[in-house]
Amino acid sequence: MSETMIWPIYLDKEKSLSQGRKISNEYAISEPRIREIEKAAKRLGYTFIVETDKSYPGEWYANSGRIIISSEESKKEILIKLSTQIKTIRETKKSSGFGKKGKKRKNK
Repeated sequence: MSETMIWPIYLDKEKSLSQGRKISNEYAISEPRIREIEKAAKRLGYTFIVETDKSYPGEWYANSGRIIISSEESKKEILIKLSTQIKTIRETKKSSGFGKKGKKRKNK
């Protein structure tokens, strides 16, 4: 098994390819967080290590964290699966009626 390092910026729809995004905008997501990537990796059954104290070299001032995944899949395959899973998690959270911090949203 090989180890693949995943930084949140690799999935970030707001970033360009030259800024660090690794997948097309079709698959990319807005503001990916390390905890979302961790949850997606867990649901996909990957073996991984989370390092929350690390910063992406191109954005050394932002403590984004990173995740190291052990898999035989290519980095691109892993990134697409992670972003698809995060989209599913976000949709499930929206449809459940709960917002941030698990509080029920008020209907207006």
